[in-house]
Amino acid sequence: MRLPLPILHFAAARRGASLSALTGALAMAATLTAMPAVAQNGPVSLEAPAAPPSGLASADPGMAPAQKAVNDKRYEDAIKGFDKVLAENPRNVQALFQRAWALAKLNRDDEAVQAFSEMAQDFPELPEPHNNLALLYAKRGDLKRAEAELLLALQAKPDYAIASSNLGDVYRRLAQQAYGEAVRRNPADTRAAASLRQLQGAEATSAAPASAPAAAPAAPASRGKTPAAR
Repeated sequence: MRLPLPILHFAAARRGASLSALTGALAMAATLTAMPAVAQNGPVSLEAPAAPPSGLASADPGMAPAQKAVNDKRYEDAIKGFDKVLAENPRNVQALFQRAWALAKLNRDDEAVQAFSEMAQDFPELPEPHNNLALLYAKRGDLKRAEAELLLALQAKPDYAIASSNLGDVYRRLAQQAYGEAVRRNPADTRAAASLRQLQGAEATSAAPASAPAAAPAAPASRGKTPAAR
């Protein structure tokens, strides 16, 4: 999953996460399928996730029709369906994740941020909620909060390649901002100008779409009365 940062791109970390954790996170397998996001000024573009989600699909009653509504892009119906599932099993992690994702697809970003934030609190071992929070913050142009969430995702799962890739894009955008500010303040700064042109050139030649995980993580077997199986 990649985040393009053309003009401006993408919560504060609860725990300090060292950048050194990223050095070993460059060649890793992602646990979720991808769905695209975009730059700061555009809407989050999220494609339907592959079915079933990562791990075995939850067997809770109501999950299948709710998931079908997501796949059919009937997001309001999907949210209602997941609400019914969660009324019976509040810790169905797949339903929680897909409901939050559907909110983001409907551009109900404040609700999506709240839903993913609650997931991150309740399931601290999962990196996916942090990654999706980062994408939502990036949409708002809040790069520092996006950075913090991606560091938390890597703290939860150091080999989470999707978060490493997105974090690299965030740092690239932050570097562009810094070099741009340097040139604005001192137009004679040729080093900053050259670095800015290099970053902008690399960005212009990158055709990879922005993306975010689309499938929900599987819940541990000890969580919930009918947990999403691994």
